[in-house]
Amino acid sequence: MMKKSVLHKILLIFLTLVLVSTNLLAQLQAVPLEQRVENSTLVFEGKVLQKSSFWDTDRRHIYTSNLVSVYKVFKGELSNSIVEVITIGGIVGNQMEKVSYGLDLQEGSLGVFTCIPNNTKLSSSSKNLRLRPYAEIQGFISYDLATGTARDVFKIYKNISGEIYPVLQKLTHSNYKVMKKADFKIK
Repeated sequence: MMKKSVLHKILLIFLTLVLVSTNLLAQLQAVPLEQRVENSTLVFEGKVLQKSSFWDTDRRHIYTSNLVSVYKVFKGELSNSIVEVITIGGIVGNQMEKVSYGLDLQEGSLGVFTCIPNNTKLSSSSKNLRLRPYAEIQGFISYDLATGTARDVFKIYKNISGEIYPVLQKLTHSNYKVMKKADFKIK
């Protein structure tokens, strides 16, 4: 009888430790906008035109190519107004990979991207500049044009042109460069 009681206590302690450690590992830590901008090679406003998923060259992970039309560049240099933002996860045939910390964009997603060069070996080729979001899911500030607001994982911006544009210009120490006239209006 004594052995069962000790075994139950050990099992309970073990399960508690597993649950606590799993919860701690699963928590996303906020990366401040200042850090995202500083560590990105390109910061730009853009809209996702189309997306397609494919395997990496080793067929270990699925990635999604998000073809993005660039409107404004806050940091970095671009020679073309179309770039590819590569995100981890996607669907190929009947196989799906979803990553909790991965950025999942939709066609029509509009906002600010903080990106670095993509260094993942991909099985598909492209003539476009390939980037990946810095800090994954935190590498995109999504616009809501109906309200004139924006949001990222941890923060809501109440005014796109009043809160996001000036902050990005201050952080990059420069004015933005217009790559393409926007096909949308901000409240």
